Amino acid sequence: MHVGSLARLVRPAPPPLGLGIAVAAALIVVETLLVYPLQRIMAPLDPGIIYIVGVLVASVVWGMWLGMATAVVSTLAFVFFHVQPINSIVAADIRQVVGLAVLLLVAVAMSAVADLSRLRTVEAEDADLSAEMARLLLHADDLPAVLPAVAQRVAQSLELPDAVIDLAVVSGDDRHSALPLWAGTARLGTLRVPVDVPERTMQRLRERTVPSLASLLHAGCERAAVLDSLEASRERLGRLAAEQAALGRVASLVAHNGRPAEVFDAITSELHGLLGEQFSTWLCRFENDATASTVSTSLPGLTPDQMRMPFEGDNVPALVWDTGRVARMDSFEAAAGPIGALARELGVRSVVGAPIVVEGRLWGAAAVGSTRPEPLPPDTEARVTAFVALAATAIANADTQAELVASRARLVAAADQARQRIERDLHDGALQHFFAVALQFGAVQASLPPGLEQTKEELSRALRGLNSAVDDLREISQGIHPTLLAAGGLPPALKALARRSPVPVEVDLHACPRMPPVVEVAAYHVVSEALTNAARHANASVVQVQAATRDLALHLSVRDDGVGGADPHRGTGLTALQDRVEALGGHLTITSPVGDGTQLLATIPTTSAACAHERDSGSAATAR
Repeated sequence: MHVGSLARLVRPAPPPLGLGIAVAAALIVVETLLVYPLQRIMAPLDPGIIYIVGVLVASVVWGMWLGMATAVVSTLAFVFFHVQPINSIVAADIRQVVGLAVLLLVAVAMSAVADLSRLRTVEAEDADLSAEMARLLLHADDLPAVLPAVAQRVAQSLELPDAVIDLAVVSGDDRHSALPLWAGTARLGTLRVPVDVPERTMQRLRERTVPSLASLLHAGCERAAVLDSLEASRERLGRLAAEQAALGRVASLVAHNGRPAEVFDAITSELHGLLGEQFSTWLCRFENDATASTVSTSLPGLTPDQMRMPFEGDNVPALVWDTGRVARMDSFEAAAGPIGALARELGVRSVVGAPIVVEGRLWGAAAVGSTRPEPLPPDTEARVTAFVALAATAIANADTQAELVASRARLVAAADQARQRIERDLHDGALQHFFAVALQFGAVQASLPPGLEQTKEELSRALRGLNSAVDDLREISQGIHPTLLAAGGLPPALKALARRSPVPVEVDLHACPRMPPVVEVAAYHVVSEALTNAARHANASVVQVQAATRDLALHLSVRDDGVGGADPHRGTGLTALQDRVEALGGHLTITSPVGDGTQLLATIPTTSAACAHERDSGSAATAR
């Protein structure tokens, strides 16, 4: 703030009074001595005017009372030494009294001007100090860190040796006086200044500096609280967004019928990523023998014995098993049992577990552990529970999907078994009767006497028709369930299909051992349908058939060089094949660009539920 020239010469607090008296006395002596030469130089004028200098100095620097005293003493000195009669304080001329009055008026006027200037100076300095404190306190990200700079600025402004600002209630001592900083009824802190501060400065501190500092400190604390709240809100929103994104990824995996193992790994991975590297996560399944099996975990290097442990002792899985509710343990120092010992071995201090309930039954638990000495945050239970719901949904979906696949597989296996029985009945029943009739026709034809050529010809014609019917019936029997497939497995059956195909077929078989019959039948029908379509619709010159087993699955590829453009949705054959393959837990894809041939790719698991059903059925049949 701008102040005038006089204000710049006037200090907010006057120097010590003793110094003022000494300066005033010295000025009076000097002025009295200067009057002697001035009487000759300023003969027409009153040389006593020089005393106004001392009066001005005393009034401006030390105030009205010292100025008035200086005026009185200056008048007496002038009268005593320079006015007749000499060495007398009795004025012979009334003008001397007028001169005294003038000096007194000058002293009063100048002291008033000086006080006003001093007040303006104090106000200006206080305003500058307030502005500087506001700049420091209201723009600080760390309020305690700027308090030393604010205290230093207060000390500089009030010419103090030092000053200290504490954000606490501090009492004074033998070196410092304590000035409390209040915001209403709440004490924000303490301003400490040296005990020897002049009373006038202390008054200025109490009346001006402390209220301003308290208000600004209160505003700074509120600003810091608002910033902390905003930062906390930002962190909460960021954490919520991260949680929702993680939940969304897991939910998407669940919605796309991801395998339970994939969902479990996704849950532990997402929880581990959200909580941090210092936290561990795992999912366990409760077994019927009162043990907990770990199905997924972020803990590396667990041994098989550690992956399945009993509920004995004090541990979170046992608490969840007993109560069916969320459980927490914040110390394993005295926990009994193998799970407690494992927690101590891994350095786990605190664990929170949430139950996984699937269709009303307690399936298992999801748990989070921490190696930090402090307990897990209070919101850990809620964060784990959100993922537990998705785990339960994934398990329920997987159970439903498994039941559906098993049901479809049982239907496919039952249909194949029915076909096999029909084929066996045809082969052992109707075909054998046809063979017997054909043999009888042959015997009758051979026993006819000569001369019955027309009868022989008719018998020959009937015998050829019977043989043709037998061949057709044998072909139908082979189509229902090829005997060669049951006897020799997939390779000879596929080679037989290739030999019977009107289109040249290149067969490439790798590692095709005997597989469950339901898998071999499905593969046989895929190749048979593909060869039939290639012969009827593709106008192909060659068909390539490849089969191999790897990764517990049979992989088939049938490709022709025909016209392409096959639409699996327009025919029932390919749709039926796709249903058959999917019923076994596999998948069938058809690629048929126009002009570039058609390719069928089939993958059929060899360890699916259908295979297990087929094995069980085979065992039962053997037992019978």
